[in-house]
Amino acid sequence: MRASFRILTTAIQAAGARALSMPSAWWSLLALERPVVDGQQLSPRLQVLATLGKRELLARRPPSPATRARFDVLTRIAGGVDHTDVAVSTIQLSGPAGPLSARLYEPTELRRPCGLLVYVHGGGWHLGSAAGFDAPARLLATRARVKVLSVDYRLAPEHPFPAAFDDVLAAYRFAVDHAPDWNVDRTRIAIGGDSAGGNLAAATALHLGANSRYRPALAVLLYPVVDTSMAGYRSSDLFTVPLDRGCVERALAWYAPDPHTALDPRVCVLHAPNVNRMPATHIATAGMDVLRDQGEALAHRLGDLAVPVSLERYDNLPHGFATMLADPDARAATEDIADTVHARIGEPQRH
Repeated sequence: MRASFRILTTAIQAAGARALSMPSAWWSLLALERPVVDGQQLSPRLQVLATLGKRELLARRPPSPATRARFDVLTRIAGGVDHTDVAVSTIQLSGPAGPLSARLYEPTELRRPCGLLVYVHGGGWHLGSAAGFDAPARLLATRARVKVLSVDYRLAPEHPFPAAFDDVLAAYRFAVDHAPDWNVDRTRIAIGGDSAGGNLAAATALHLGANSRYRPALAVLLYPVVDTSMAGYRSSDLFTVPLDRGCVERALAWYAPDPHTALDPRVCVLHAPNVNRMPATHIATAGMDVLRDQGEALAHRLGDLAVPVSLERYDNLPHGFATMLADPDARAATEDIADTVHARIGEPQRH
Protein backbone atom coordinates (compact mmCIF):
# COMPACT_ATOMS: atom_id res chain seq x y z
CA MET A 1 0.00 0.00 0.00
CA ARG A 2 2.77 2.43 0.94
CA ALA A 3 4.70 1.58 -2.23
CA SER A 4 1.62 2.25 -4.36
CA PHE A 5 1.06 5.56 -2.59
CA ARG A 6 4.68 6.60 -3.21
CA ILE A 7 4.38 5.72 -6.90
CA LEU A 8 1.14 7.69 -7.20
CA THR A 9 2.49 10.76 -5.40
CA THR A 10 5.69 10.68 -7.47
CA ALA A 11 3.62 10.66 -10.65
CA ILE A 12 1.46 13.53 -9.39
CA GLN A 13 4.54 15.53 -8.43
CA ALA A 14 6.13 14.97 -11.83
CA ALA A 15 2.99 16.06 -13.66
CA GLY A 16 2.61 19.10 -11.43
CA ALA A 17 6.24 20.07 -11.87
CA ARG A 18 5.89 19.90 -15.66
CA ALA A 19 2.82 22.12 -15.54
CA LEU A 20 4.54 24.63 -13.27
CA SER A 21 7.51 24.85 -15.64
CA MET A 22 5.29 26.33 -18.36
CA PRO A 23 6.22 29.91 -19.40
CA SER A 24 4.79 32.81 -17.43
CA ALA A 25 2.75 33.91 -20.45
CA TRP A 26 0.88 30.59 -20.31
CA TRP A 27 -0.09 31.18 -16.70
CA SER A 28 -1.44 34.61 -17.57
CA LEU A 29 -4.15 32.88 -19.60
CA LEU A 30 -5.65 31.31 -16.48
CA ALA A 31 -8.76 33.10 -15.33
CA LEU A 32 -7.69 33.55 -11.70
CA GLU A 33 -8.47 36.80 -9.97
CA ARG A 34 -5.25 38.54 -8.91
CA PRO A 35 -6.23 41.43 -6.65
CA VAL A 36 -3.88 44.32 -6.04
CA VAL A 37 -3.43 44.63 -2.27
CA ASP A 38 -1.27 47.24 -0.58
CA GLY A 39 0.07 48.18 -4.02
CA GLN A 40 1.26 44.63 -4.72
CA GLN A 41 0.10 41.75 -6.89
CA LEU A 42 1.03 38.08 -7.11
CA SER A 43 2.19 36.68 -10.43
CA PRO A 44 -0.31 34.31 -12.13
CA ARG A 45 1.81 31.29 -11.18
CA LEU A 46 2.11 32.37 -7.54
CA GLN A 47 -1.62 33.06 -7.36
CA VAL A 48 -2.28 29.46 -8.38
CA LEU A 49 0.30 28.04 -5.97
CA ALA A 50 -0.94 30.13 -3.05
CA THR A 51 -4.54 29.16 -3.77
CA LEU A 52 -3.68 25.45 -3.94
CA GLY A 53 -2.29 25.50 -0.43
CA LYS A 54 -5.17 27.51 0.99
CA ARG A 55 -7.51 24.55 1.52
CA GLU A 56 -5.28 22.78 4.01
CA LEU A 57 -4.06 25.94 5.73
CA LEU A 58 -7.56 27.37 6.24
CA ALA A 59 -9.08 24.13 7.54
CA ARG A 60 -11.12 24.62 10.70
CA ARG A 61 -10.61 21.07 11.93
CA PRO A 62 -7.36 19.45 13.07
CA PRO A 63 -5.63 17.68 10.18
CA SER A 64 -6.08 14.01 9.37
CA PRO A 65 -3.21 11.83 8.10
CA ALA A 66 -4.66 12.23 4.59
CA THR A 67 -4.64 16.02 4.94
CA ARG A 68 -1.01 15.97 6.01
CA ALA A 69 -0.06 13.69 3.13
CA ARG A 70 -1.87 15.93 0.65
CA PHE A 71 -0.14 19.02 2.04
CA ASP A 72 3.26 17.37 1.63
CA VAL A 73 2.48 16.45 -1.99
CA LEU A 74 1.35 20.01 -2.78
CA THR A 75 4.47 21.42 -1.12
CA ARG A 76 6.74 19.17 -3.17
CA ILE A 77 4.91 20.08 -6.39
CA ALA A 78 5.30 23.79 -5.62
CA GLY A 79 9.03 23.23 -5.15
CA GLY A 80 9.42 22.52 -8.86
CA VAL A 81 11.89 20.28 -10.64
CA ASP A 82 15.07 19.60 -8.70
CA HIS A 83 18.39 19.92 -10.53
CA THR A 84 20.67 20.21 -7.50
CA ASP A 85 23.68 17.99 -6.92
CA VAL A 86 23.29 17.14 -3.26
CA ALA A 87 23.39 13.90 -1.28
CA VAL A 88 20.46 13.34 1.07
CA SER A 89 20.45 10.86 3.94
CA THR A 90 17.89 10.16 6.63
CA ILE A 91 19.27 10.05 10.15
CA GLN A 92 17.91 9.49 13.63
CA LEU A 93 18.53 12.01 16.41
CA SER A 94 18.02 11.65 20.15
CA GLY A 95 14.84 13.48 21.13
CA PRO A 96 13.15 14.19 24.47
CA ALA A 97 10.34 11.68 23.78
CA GLY A 98 12.23 9.21 21.62
CA PRO A 99 14.13 9.24 18.32
CA LEU A 100 13.63 12.14 15.91
CA SER A 101 13.95 11.79 12.16
CA ALA A 102 15.93 14.31 10.14
CA ARG A 103 17.32 14.68 6.62
CA LEU A 104 20.96 15.67 6.13
CA TYR A 105 21.72 17.49 2.87
CA GLU A 106 25.37 17.47 1.79
CA PRO A 107 26.42 19.36 -1.36
CA THR A 108 29.11 17.75 -3.47
CA GLU A 109 32.72 18.92 -3.28
CA LEU A 110 32.11 20.82 -0.06
CA ARG A 111 35.28 21.86 1.69
CA ARG A 112 35.64 20.51 5.23
CA PRO A 113 35.06 21.48 7.91
CA CYS A 114 31.95 23.24 6.67
CA GLY A 115 29.02 25.23 8.00
CA LEU A 116 25.68 23.71 8.97
CA LEU A 117 22.16 25.12 8.90
CA VAL A 118 19.63 23.36 11.13
CA TYR A 119 16.37 23.96 9.26
CA VAL A 120 12.86 23.79 10.73
CA HIS A 121 9.95 23.38 8.32
CA GLY A 122 6.74 25.38 8.44
CA GLY A 123 3.12 24.29 8.32
CA GLY A 124 1.45 25.98 11.28
CA TRP A 125 2.93 23.50 13.78
CA HIS A 126 0.32 20.95 12.57
CA LEU A 127 1.32 20.30 8.95
CA GLY A 128 4.53 19.73 7.02
CA SER A 129 7.56 17.48 7.23
CA ALA A 130 11.23 17.50 6.38
CA ALA A 131 10.46 15.39 3.31
CA GLY A 132 7.71 17.74 2.17
CA PHE A 133 10.01 20.75 2.52
CA ASP A 134 12.74 19.09 0.48
CA ALA A 135 13.01 21.88 -2.12
CA PRO A 136 14.03 24.78 0.16
CA ALA A 137 16.46 22.54 2.05
CA ARG A 138 18.15 21.50 -1.21
CA LEU A 139 18.38 25.06 -2.46
CA LEU A 140 19.79 26.39 0.80
CA ALA A 141 22.40 23.63 0.92
CA THR A 142 23.63 24.03 -2.65
CA ARG A 143 23.41 27.81 -2.90
CA ALA A 144 24.83 28.60 0.55
CA ARG A 145 27.44 25.81 0.28
CA VAL A 146 26.63 24.42 3.71
CA LYS A 147 25.18 21.21 5.03
CA VAL A 148 21.52 21.42 5.98
CA LEU A 149 19.90 19.33 8.69
CA SER A 150 16.13 19.45 8.11
CA VAL A 151 14.33 18.30 11.23
CA ASP A 152 11.01 16.55 11.80
CA TYR A 153 9.24 17.39 15.04
CA ARG A 154 6.05 16.35 16.80
CA LEU A 155 2.99 18.08 15.39
CA ALA A 156 0.00 19.72 17.07
CA PRO A 157 -2.69 19.30 18.17
CA GLU A 158 -1.76 15.74 19.16
CA HIS A 159 1.46 17.11 20.64
CA PRO A 160 0.89 20.66 21.90
CA PHE A 161 3.52 23.10 23.16
CA PRO A 162 6.23 22.57 24.26
CA ALA A 163 6.64 19.32 22.27
CA ALA A 164 7.78 20.88 18.99
CA PHE A 165 10.04 23.37 20.76
CA ASP A 166 11.61 20.62 22.86
CA ASP A 167 12.23 18.52 19.74
CA VAL A 168 13.89 21.36 17.82
CA LEU A 169 16.00 22.33 20.82
CA ALA A 170 17.16 18.72 21.19
CA ALA A 171 17.90 18.45 17.47
CA TYR A 172 20.00 21.62 17.51
CA ARG A 173 21.99 20.47 20.54
CA PHE A 174 22.49 17.08 18.88
CA ALA A 175 23.85 18.81 15.78
CA VAL A 176 26.34 20.84 17.80
CA ASP A 177 27.45 17.81 19.81
CA HIS A 178 27.94 15.72 16.66
CA ALA A 179 29.51 18.45 14.52
CA PRO A 180 32.94 16.74 14.41
CA ASP A 181 31.31 13.51 13.20
CA TRP A 182 29.84 15.41 10.23
CA ASN A 183 33.00 17.43 9.48
CA VAL A 184 31.17 20.58 10.56
CA ASP A 185 32.82 23.65 12.08
CA ARG A 186 31.03 24.12 15.40
CA THR A 187 31.49 27.90 15.19
CA ARG A 188 29.55 28.00 11.90
CA ILE A 189 26.26 26.37 12.88
CA ALA A 190 23.08 28.36 12.30
CA ILE A 191 19.40 27.70 12.85
CA GLY A 192 16.64 28.72 10.47
CA GLY A 193 13.07 28.03 9.54
CA ASP A 194 10.00 29.33 7.78
CA SER A 195 6.63 30.37 9.21
CA ALA A 196 5.92 28.17 12.26
CA GLY A 197 9.39 26.74 11.71
CA GLY A 198 10.69 30.29 11.91
CA ASN A 199 8.95 30.59 15.26
CA LEU A 200 10.62 27.42 16.52
CA ALA A 201 14.00 28.51 15.16
CA ALA A 202 13.70 31.94 16.78
CA ALA A 203 12.61 30.46 20.11
CA THR A 204 15.49 27.99 20.06
CA ALA A 205 18.01 30.69 19.18
CA LEU A 206 16.74 32.87 22.02
CA HIS A 207 16.77 29.98 24.49
CA LEU A 208 20.40 29.23 23.65
CA GLY A 209 21.47 32.85 23.31
CA ALA A 210 23.39 32.93 26.58
CA ASN A 211 24.91 29.46 26.19
CA SER A 212 28.50 29.72 25.01
CA ARG A 213 28.55 26.15 23.65
CA TYR A 214 25.24 26.11 21.82
CA ARG A 215 24.62 29.75 20.86
CA PRO A 216 23.90 29.75 17.10
CA ALA A 217 26.16 31.71 14.79
CA LEU A 218 23.05 33.01 13.04
CA ALA A 219 19.26 32.78 13.16
CA VAL A 220 17.59 32.84 9.73
CA LEU A 221 13.87 33.53 10.03
CA LEU A 222 11.66 33.35 6.95
CA TYR A 223 8.27 35.08 7.43
CA PRO A 224 8.18 33.85 11.04
CA VAL A 225 5.43 33.83 13.65
CA VAL A 226 6.91 35.85 16.51
CA ASP A 227 3.82 37.18 18.32
CA THR A 228 0.88 35.24 19.76
CA SER A 229 -1.44 38.17 19.03
CA MET A 230 -2.38 39.28 15.53
CA ALA A 231 -3.82 42.55 16.84
CA GLY A 232 -2.12 45.82 16.07
CA TYR A 233 -0.48 44.78 12.81
CA ARG A 234 -1.76 46.32 9.59
CA SER A 235 -0.82 43.26 7.55
CA SER A 236 -2.92 40.97 9.76
CA ASP A 237 -6.14 41.98 8.02
CA LEU A 238 -4.79 42.81 4.57
CA PHE A 239 -3.96 39.43 3.08
CA THR A 240 -5.94 36.19 2.75
CA VAL A 241 -3.88 33.93 0.45
CA PRO A 242 -2.54 31.38 1.23
CA LEU A 243 -3.48 32.07 4.85
CA ASP A 244 -5.43 34.69 6.72
CA ARG A 245 -5.62 35.95 10.27
CA GLY A 246 -8.09 33.27 11.35
CA CYS A 247 -5.80 30.55 10.06
CA VAL A 248 -2.88 31.81 12.13
CA GLU A 249 -5.03 32.16 15.23
CA ARG A 250 -6.39 28.61 14.88
CA ALA A 251 -2.90 27.22 14.36
CA LEU A 252 -1.69 29.01 17.48
CA ALA A 253 -4.67 27.65 19.45
CA TRP A 254 -3.84 24.09 18.36
CA TYR A 255 -0.15 24.51 19.15
CA ALA A 256 -0.41 26.47 22.42
CA PRO A 257 -3.95 25.96 23.76
CA ASP A 258 -3.09 27.05 27.31
CA PRO A 259 -3.64 30.84 27.49
CA HIS A 260 -0.91 31.07 30.12
CA THR A 261 1.66 30.36 27.40
CA ALA A 262 0.69 33.43 25.36
CA LEU A 263 3.73 35.38 26.55
CA ASP A 264 6.06 32.42 27.09
CA PRO A 265 9.29 33.41 25.29
CA ARG A 266 9.41 29.92 23.77
CA VAL A 267 6.25 30.89 21.84
CA CYS A 268 6.15 34.69 21.77
CA VAL A 269 9.69 35.74 20.93
CA LEU A 270 8.84 39.35 20.10
CA HIS A 271 7.83 40.25 23.66
CA ALA A 272 10.41 38.13 25.47
CA PRO A 273 12.06 40.23 28.20
CA ASN A 274 15.44 38.75 27.29
CA VAL A 275 15.11 39.07 23.52
CA ASN A 276 18.42 40.96 23.52
CA ARG A 277 20.07 37.54 23.92
CA MET A 278 19.23 36.66 20.32
CA PRO A 279 22.27 35.87 18.18
CA ALA A 280 22.88 37.68 14.91
CA THR A 281 19.57 37.42 13.06
CA HIS A 282 18.41 37.69 9.46
CA ILE A 283 14.67 38.14 8.90
CA ALA A 284 13.02 37.75 5.50
CA THR A 285 9.39 38.82 5.12
CA ALA A 286 6.94 38.45 2.25
CA GLY A 287 5.26 41.63 1.06
CA MET A 288 1.83 39.99 0.75
CA ASP A 289 1.72 38.08 4.03
CA VAL A 290 -0.41 38.41 7.17
CA LEU A 291 2.76 37.85 9.22
CA ARG A 292 4.78 40.54 7.46
CA ASP A 293 4.49 43.31 10.03
CA GLN A 294 5.18 41.21 13.12
CA GLY A 295 8.33 39.79 11.56
CA GLU A 296 9.49 43.31 10.79
CA ALA A 297 8.57 44.42 14.32
CA LEU A 298 11.01 41.83 15.66
CA ALA A 299 13.73 43.16 13.38
CA HIS A 300 13.14 46.70 14.62
CA ARG A 301 13.12 45.63 18.27
CA LEU A 302 16.36 43.70 17.88
CA GLY A 303 17.93 46.69 16.15
CA ASP A 304 16.85 48.97 19.00
CA LEU A 305 18.56 46.57 21.42
CA ALA A 306 21.80 46.58 19.40
CA VAL A 307 21.41 42.94 18.34
CA PRO A 308 23.03 42.45 14.91
CA VAL A 309 20.02 42.10 12.62
CA SER A 310 19.24 42.41 8.93
CA LEU A 311 15.80 42.61 7.35
CA GLU A 312 14.69 42.03 3.78
CA ARG A 313 11.13 42.37 2.52
CA TYR A 314 10.27 40.65 -0.76
CA ASP A 315 7.37 42.53 -2.31
CA ASN A 316 4.78 40.82 -4.52
CA LEU A 317 5.49 37.47 -2.85
CA PRO A 318 3.12 35.49 -0.59
CA HIS A 319 3.59 33.69 2.67
CA GLY A 320 5.41 30.43 2.02
CA PHE A 321 7.36 31.61 -1.03
CA ALA A 322 10.41 29.51 -0.10
CA THR A 323 8.36 26.40 -0.86
CA MET A 324 7.17 27.81 -4.21
CA LEU A 325 10.47 27.51 -6.05
CA ALA A 326 8.74 26.64 -9.32
CA ASP A 327 8.12 30.39 -9.56
CA PRO A 328 11.16 32.42 -10.74
CA ASP A 329 10.57 35.33 -8.36
CA ALA A 330 10.10 33.06 -5.34
CA ARG A 331 13.25 31.16 -6.29
CA ALA A 332 15.25 34.38 -6.69
CA ALA A 333 14.17 35.57 -3.25
CA THR A 334 15.09 32.25 -1.65
CA GLU A 335 18.45 32.28 -3.43
CA ASP A 336 19.03 35.75 -1.99
CA ILE A 337 18.38 34.38 1.50
CA ALA A 338 20.77 31.51 0.80
CA ASP A 339 23.42 34.03 -0.23
CA THR A 340 23.06 35.68 3.17
CA VAL A 341 23.56 32.30 4.84
CA HIS A 342 26.64 31.70 2.69
CA ALA A 343 28.10 35.07 3.65
CA ARG A 344 27.74 34.26 7.36
CA ILE A 345 28.56 30.54 7.66
CA GLY A 346 29.40 29.29 4.16
CA GLU A 347 32.75 28.36 2.68
CA PRO A 348 35.40 31.01 3.39
CA GLN A 349 36.93 32.71 0.40
CA ARG A 350 40.10 31.17 -0.96
CA HIS A 351 43.17 33.40 -0.87
